[in-house]
Amino acid sequence: MKRIISTITCLLFVCLAFPAEMHGKEMQKDLRIQEVFQRYGKKKNVTMVELSTEMLETYGMAHYKSIKIKNDPDALRFIRRCLEADQKGARKIKEVTDDGGIVSAYYQLPVVREDMNRYILFKVSKKGEINLVYIEGDLDSDDLITLLFSGNDL
Repeated sequence: MKRIISTITCLLFVCLAFPAEMHGKEMQKDLRIQEVFQRYGKKKNVTMVELSTEMLETYGMAHYKSIKIKNDPDALRFIRRCLEADQKGARKIKEVTDDGGIVSAYYQLPVVREDMNRYILFKVSKKGEINLVYIEGDLDSDDLITLLFSGNDL
């Protein structure tokens, strides 16, 4: 009996100590863009940002991860393939293509858990700089648009 109580106590501690990290990785598990963060996150000419739980609560988010890749045509091809897979079943809020390739996109992904919306934002600048953002939280698409255009640094 003591062993069962000890095990349950340990499990509760782990769940309480690491909820945001475990939750965000779990929610992303079904997405191909997760491979982009893993493959390119620590490479040269790449900036990757993952916000802490404290910052996210201010914006009504549970998880935020972004990556900026400077002028890498191979990475762009890979990301576009990942986006193609992840957009299946997603609501296309915005998608812009040029010369047959996506240059800007805003997708709301299918809900995995009630009151937890998931979004992918993607943009390629004229200079070839690639930006990919994954967000999840209880904010709806209108809230996200307002947040993005309010001038807050995310």
